[in-house]
Amino acid sequence: MSRTNAISVACVLAYSSVACSSATGANPASGGASSSLGGASTNRPDGAGTNGSSGSTPGGSNGSDAGSSSSASGGASANDSGGTNSNGSGGASNSSPGGANANGSGGSTPSGVTVKLNATHQTIQGFGIGSAWMPSGKTLPADKVFGTDGRDAIGLSILRVGMTPNGVLTGQYVSEAKAKGAKIIGSTFSPPANCKSNAETQRGGFLLDSCFDSWSTAIAKFAQTQGLYAMSIGDEPDFASCHAKGPPCTDDFDSTTFTARQLAKWVKVAGPKLKAQGIKVIAPEVDEWNHAWSNVSATGSTVADHPHSSDPLNCGCFSNTLADTGCAQTCLDGNGYDYGHWLWKDQDAWSAFDIFGVHEHDSQTAYAWPADVNGGKRDKEVWQTEMSGYKYWPEEGPSIDIENGVAVAGWIHSALTVGEASAWIWGFYESFFQNDNQGLALIQKSATIAKRYFTLGNYSRFVRPDFIAVEVVGNSNQDVLLSAYRGPDGAVVVVAVNKGAASVTMPIAITGGSAPSMLTPTLTSATENLADKPPVMMTGGSFLATLPSMSVTTFWGK
Repeated sequence: MSRTNAISVACVLAYSSVACSSATGANPASGGASSSLGGASTNRPDGAGTNGSSGSTPGGSNGSDAGSSSSASGGASANDSGGTNSNGSGGASNSSPGGANANGSGGSTPSGVTVKLNATHQTIQGFGIGSAWMPSGKTLPADKVFGTDGRDAIGLSILRVGMTPNGVLTGQYVSEAKAKGAKIIGSTFSPPANCKSNAETQRGGFLLDSCFDSWSTAIAKFAQTQGLYAMSIGDEPDFASCHAKGPPCTDDFDSTTFTARQLAKWVKVAGPKLKAQGIKVIAPEVDEWNHAWSNVSATGSTVADHPHSSDPLNCGCFSNTLADTGCAQTCLDGNGYDYGHWLWKDQDAWSAFDIFGVHEHDSQTAYAWPADVNGGKRDKEVWQTEMSGYKYWPEEGPSIDIENGVAVAGWIHSALTVGEASAWIWGFYESFFQNDNQGLALIQKSATIAKRYFTLGNYSRFVRPDFIAVEVVGNSNQDVLLSAYRGPDGAVVVVAVNKGAASVTMPIAITGGSAPSMLTPTLTSATENLADKPPVMMTGGSFLATLPSMSVTTFWGK
């Protein structure tokens, strides 16, 4: 776990780009133009039903002058987020709109914003939360957090727990999460002090080679005993708790560092033992996503005289892009970060783990799979296993407002589209340690549920496990982030984030498969939380989406 993460919500759209149109006549509250259609009934992807009292009939105007959107798997964007350009990947089609039949089947090759159901990306495993650091006496409303019934339910499907240096479970609500069908994953933060180069469990220090066998056996035994779906072989190998350094470092807590070479050696011992128990292996589970593919450490803290992250391996280069400019030579030689490349170079190490684990701290953005690893084709699931808003970084809070909720939606969007993450997990339910935005739902001295809880729900409640991310093209509005997903039962989900100060209305076409006849908008805004609005109808292969300012809207149907 890290106390150092920076937030820089970038307009990185990858395969989820959006175009804006000037279509009129829509009802901003409903996400579509009003009509007298009634009695429509739709089924949620989460299994719940809703009866729409009115539909909508989008007007025929296209109004979208979306230019083409180019693909970028490397390189920095204009907003310094790296990994994609400002328009995302996939070129927008400039051909004429195709027709759709009366049951809503997608048309072909429309211009403007288009959801391409036949252009698939990663399979979604779910969204989750951690309980590993949850103090005794604290509670987690498991029915709401892991359930889908009720307005406040957000349908998380993963719980992350921890393992102490003596092999004991740290984490609560395991049985409750399992009862709701959630996957349980684990992480370990430090071996016993006698197995560390600094002879303590805190403040980093390396795992001694002499303890490889005993510690890997302990990890495998723990994971088997707890019935885990997946287990990390080491949380945040690129972070050492560093209270003595001062802000942006805060507390000292259990942590262990690995160089890239050390981690490649370690996973070849620990990974096979977990695999032998049928447990998926998570590595490298970096604190900073940029450390997965480079030696540069993130920058952007709110501490004026210390804007950079802590850089425990002393590589000495800082950026929110992936250019290793100015990094110490020893780090370039494998004694720094860049874990993904060094794991890839050792194919025995690469085959020893299953899930490419990352955190989104510090740079607060995702990075695309690099072109020089497996020819640029992702061959492992990517899981973002911990993210929160921490002290001394932008969006530190404490805040519960929609501006922060939209910022968090931007983090999720970046991970799912740029990073092609299959899972996205928040750190804690409540801000236990600092009066900041660590808590998903609650900050200190407040009983009001934060907007970020609901904007995460705009994804987690509707984009269910086994859904597949699909491509969206045609963006020309930098204030709008759009992603789309299809379910195995024919469900279609489109999540739209409007981070701008103005309402946006746009037609969105659905091609490459059978589209629903209508979609229900579910809105989180300054005044509403996961509020269902009247359905919008598919007409001519498109639906009209109205996105209130500073909001997240999920359109869903099947």
